[in-house]
Amino acid sequence: MEVGNVQSPRWGIGRSGFGRRGHFPFLIFGRATVINDLPAKVAALRALTEHMVPGRWDEARKPNERELQLTIVLSLPLDEASAKIRIGPPLDDEEDYDLDVWAGVIPLRLVAESPQADPRLKPELEAPAYAQGYKRSSERSSAFGKP
Repeated sequence: MEVGNVQSPRWGIGRSGFGRRGHFPFLIFGRATVINDLPAKVAALRALTEHMVPGRWDEARKPNERELQLTIVLSLPLDEASAKIRIGPPLDDEEDYDLDVWAGVIPLRLVAESPQADPRLKPELEAPAYAQGYKRSSERSSAFGKP
């Protein structure tokens, strides 16, 4: 199995149709196996949920038997991983630099906005702290139990 990060923080846009270069930070290679053991599967789903939204697992309804049957959880040991860091403008072919075509970098970012309640949510239920102060895992503060 090959896994890559397509949420690049930057898109480099060159002068030719083949000149687009995303800055893909990593690739992971390994042999994935299905987790069939029910306690291990639930533990993996809990870990994933808590990684994405700390505190959510304890509050939310746990997966039922049908949901667990329909969900495949994979374990992927890291046999090989590659990381690439690149900054700067696109690298065009030398003759393309004379073209009258815009080229440059479009910086990207993913930012959580204010939580939006489900229209069918009971009116007395307010968004919990983990939803109101949600940040991506790399930006979490000690308020979420992370340094």
